[in-house]
Amino acid sequence: MALQNFINTNYLEPLCRFYTPVGTITYGILLVIAVYGTYRLLEKLNVKINKKFLIAILPFIIYGGWTRALRDYSLGIYQSKLFCSPPIYFFIFAVTLFSLLLAIFVERKLKIKYYNTMLFIGILFLIYNLTLTTINNLFGFGLILLLTGIFSFTFYLIHRIKPRLLSLENAGIISAHLLDASSTFTALTFFQFYEQHVLPTFLINIFGPWIMFPLKIIVVWPVLYVLDKESKDVFFKNFLKITILILGLALGFRDFLTISMLS
Repeated sequence: MALQNFINTNYLEPLCRFYTPVGTITYGILLVIAVYGTYRLLEKLNVKINKKFLIAILPFIIYGGWTRALRDYSLGIYQSKLFCSPPIYFFIFAVTLFSLLLAIFVERKLKIKYYNTMLFIGILFLIYNLTLTTINNLFGFGLILLLTGIFSFTFYLIHRIKPRLLSLENAGIISAHLLDASSTFTALTFFQFYEQHVLPTFLINIFGPWIMFPLKIIVVWPVLYVLDKESKDVFFKNFLKITILILGLALGFRDFLTISMLS
């Protein structure tokens, strides 16, 4: 009974609503295991982590955040708790991995490049989500795009002036995280949403929603900078960068659409 209460309190009851400290630690450990396992698998399959790989998985990253937003409105097939956070991210991981393995199989049999097959599969998922999506909240939609655009343009200018300080790819990754920050700021400031994650909730309660902007920049930028300076393993560096991109873009796209679809 005690174990059942523990599981209910920390994992089942918070689904789609919030994260507990125990749940946060657990999911963090599972994330590390999944990331390491994927890294080793990609090495074994001899898949290069480059721009073509990024383009191939980009629809799946967007699909994850988009699907989570559709779950908030119980649209289409997305009504099960499988599509709540965090189960949905394990589901998306499984779908992406299966698509990759299938694409590699097709490449070996039919000589069609794996990234073309993956891109095709991912776009099909996105087309289905598009049929379920209606933008109702033009204010939220526009404000998030405006804030993200301002930050993205600023980082692009920094790259142009000081390319050694900020590469173009790093500017893109930071901009993805600022999409998340802009969505969180807009949701909490204007639409009475609440933050689900433990650490951001703690900081927002002290400083307010605007803290998400410097928090993202202070955390993400130095990590990317150190990766470029210290890591000599291109495969490892690119893999970590894509992982960081996923953490920002998937959550940011989810929050952006959740607000944009508000009636």
